[in-house]
Amino acid sequence: MNYEIRTLSVRELSILSQLFDYKDFDNMIDENTYYIENGRLDIFALFCENRLLGELHVQYEGEDKTMSVYGRRVYLFAFRIHKDFQGLGLGKYLLRSVIHILTEQGYSEFTIGVEDDNARAIHIYSSFGFNEFIARKYEEYQGGGYEYNLYLKRIDVQRDFIFIIGASGIGKSTLAKGLYQHYHSAYIEQSQAPEFNSFDGNEDISGIMEEEICWQWVISSLMCYHKLGIKNIIADDFDDLRTRDIPEVFKGYNYITIKLICSDYQQNYEQMKNRGNGLIDFELLKKSSEKINSRSPLINEFVIDVAKKSSEQVLKEAVYLIDHAQTQLHYDYNKPPKDLFYSWVFANQLR
Repeated sequence: MNYEIRTLSVRELSILSQLFDYKDFDNMIDENTYYIENGRLDIFALFCENRLLGELHVQYEGEDKTMSVYGRRVYLFAFRIHKDFQGLGLGKYLLRSVIHILTEQGYSEFTIGVEDDNARAIHIYSSFGFNEFIARKYEEYQGGGYEYNLYLKRIDVQRDFIFIIGASGIGKSTLAKGLYQHYHSAYIEQSQAPEFNSFDGNEDISGIMEEEICWQWVISSLMCYHKLGIKNIIADDFDDLRTRDIPEVFKGYNYITIKLICSDYQQNYEQMKNRGNGLIDFELLKKSSEKINSRSPLINEFVIDVAKKSSEQVLKEAVYLIDHAQTQLHYDYNKPPKDLFYSWVFANQLR
């Protein structure tokens, strides 16, 4: 099914009667027309094959500054899904999509009202981050009055992508999983790429071409998640040589790269030795660690030395960098030479 979310024009306001039984229909039309034409309101509508399934009103500016402040805070109200389509997740889809659209426009605060006896709505709004109670409100509409609690959701600084790089056995996957739990976002490893074997059924795909296919899969998966509105998407476990591609491929996006190093090689050695699985080549580990550690940071790349630190301490340091580090969206970039990077594909060159 093809779903579409768009704002209604004043000529379309009459279709809202499909979702709510207005006692004074003409007043609803006049009031919403005035606010829309003055830039104080948008009504986002959810359609499926031209059928109206839901609505969510967005107030950009009003008399009550606890509810909306133009350019910073918006008030969400009149959130409805057609009774024949409830329980399908469409409400969450509409709410998530509208918040994403408004966040892209620069809004960082969202308010929403909920009545005391609406347990289902309270649960949904809480799961979306509307957890800060800011006011008790009373409102009259269409001849009736009701009380409700006003809740606030704040949007913290969010990255489009979070890349984690470093030598083998240094804790990249541990950090990635910790960040995934912290941000409740998405987590991609190159090893998750679907299996493939041959272009023509005869010649096996391996080496450089295998790595190229996996890298392109990582990029396409990251872009797919981003297009759907997911933020703080975490990626790791790709070839270190691809680190130099990040500023080129993701220029214009709000990304950050966390490079893990260990100034105490013995600690890295012990972690690798006790990992319990995978290829353990300590000669290669030492040489690759030296190469990765000595390389100057690239654009939007920040270093965390894990020496003598617990995984909890590394996670805390990474979260602080992700939430506070100043990064660039637009820049000039000259890709460094390959010999500054370590690559599994060309690993024999380090032996």
